[in-house]
Amino acid sequence: MIRSFVRSSILTVLAASAVFASGMPFPVAENGKVLLKEKDSPYVLEQGVVVGEKDSLVIEPGVTVLMGEFAKLMIQGTIKIAGTNDKPVVFSGADSVANWNGFHIMSSARPFEIKNLTVENAFRNTIFRSSGTLENVSFFNNYYGLWVDESPDVTLVHCTFAHNRYAISVRAGRVVSNGSNVSENVYGLYLESGGKLDGDTDLIRNNQESDIRSEAADLKLSKKRVRRNVWHNIESRF
Repeated sequence: MIRSFVRSSILTVLAASAVFASGMPFPVAENGKVLLKEKDSPYVLEQGVVVGEKDSLVIEPGVTVLMGEFAKLMIQGTIKIAGTNDKPVVFSGADSVANWNGFHIMSSARPFEIKNLTVENAFRNTIFRSSGTLENVSFFNNYYGLWVDESPDVTLVHCTFAHNRYAISVRAGRVVSNGSNVSENVYGLYLESGGKLDGDTDLIRNNQESDIRSEAADLKLSKKRVRRNVWHNIESRF
């Protein structure tokens, strides 16, 4: 059994190494733009990268970005991810076993535009103090599909959340759901005291533990709350 485990681990490492060797490194900004082109796909991101406030991230349809275990994509500038139905953009872990950190939108300069994106195998994807629209975005097999914090207006249009532990968590801010399906997760929607969701809630269904939970209800039952620094300590390990 031990030999089998070691052999499996070695094969996984070799497979990931082959992926990294064959992929295009994630580009740096040129003339204020980080541009990912379909002809150069797949791209590989092994560590954390920051798209600065004065830069823009533009991703063409059909681009795949393979994420290493320690990959984190933090976006402080403008964002335009323009996938199509036939050619979606994909963010996925290079190793199907290990989670990558996730994407983190911290762009208050102008509303973000994200269409036809698939996000897989991340620990947590965050929208912080930003507004914009996610259209036809699919979140699969993430620990936190989408975490929204201090964001006044995040709109989900025909998005899909499936096989996540926590599909949508709203700590503070407002999320509007328009035809978005939240099913087959462990938890569907979690609203902390400062969070609000408007729009469709009838498509939040068939989740394992609960479809919609609120911090207010949990506090009423347990009289306890997990402090925010505890969440920070948990996230710092990823």
